[in-house]
Amino acid sequence: MCELLGMNANRPVNTGFSWRGFKHRGGDNGPHRDGFGIGFYRRDGYHDFHDLRPATDSPLADLLGRDDIAALIMMGHLRHANEGSVEIRNTYPFTQEMKGRRWCYTMQGQLEGFEVLGLTGRFTPLGTTDGEHVFCWLLDQLSQENCDDSTAVCELVRQCGDRLSEMGVFNMMLSDGRTLYTYCSKKMCWLTRRSPFGTVTSLDTGEHIDLASRCDSATIYTLLATAPLTNESGWQDMHPGEAMAFCDGERCDISAPEAIIA
Repeated sequence: MCELLGMNANRPVNTGFSWRGFKHRGGDNGPHRDGFGIGFYRRDGYHDFHDLRPATDSPLADLLGRDDIAALIMMGHLRHANEGSVEIRNTYPFTQEMKGRRWCYTMQGQLEGFEVLGLTGRFTPLGTTDGEHVFCWLLDQLSQENCDDSTAVCELVRQCGDRLSEMGVFNMMLSDGRTLYTYCSKKMCWLTRRSPFGTVTSLDTGEHIDLASRCDSATIYTLLATAPLTNESGWQDMHPGEAMAFCDGERCDISAPEAIIA
């Protein structure tokens, strides 16, 4: 399995602290040594970085932690290869353009029989992973349904996620640069930070940081991860079968298992 990291903010937030802790799960505090990738939506557009080296051994991963990139949305992935060879083309996040927007996607899990999900040819995988095939299939579904707001997209993500969860483990994050969507079939958690900000400690490195010195009182942002990143008590577990959407730093949907439409 892999490790996921996500962030959505109402104004640019420095991502270095979260990344410095998270990258240790790519070799030191976890077996995810088959490369990594991270994507940023910033005011100047979308940018991503990929490396086949384990994050704990990568000068690029170190640079991304030191550079403290400010972003509105961040999506990180540490890979433990199950499906597809260890190549850059198989390294998340994957991206595609739809309706003039750059969509970004990461997945944690493994799906059996994913090939039965037919693709229209509008979105074509460049690599050989189950995750990228599913990403193209999801975009096909979204384009066919013409979802025009975050609630509708989140509901379709949930319905598709329920189907995919029948094939195995499917935890994922998806973004169009405005909203960050996530689906949990097994294990995901999230935490929203807002003023007043305090000092927090990374569970992976023991590093402390005073958030108040880095965020003004109007900043709101949410972190998502496979497992909690810090010692804060506000981390909340997602429930299996739950989809969520985050925009402007906080949750903006209601989409839970009990809301399933037959």
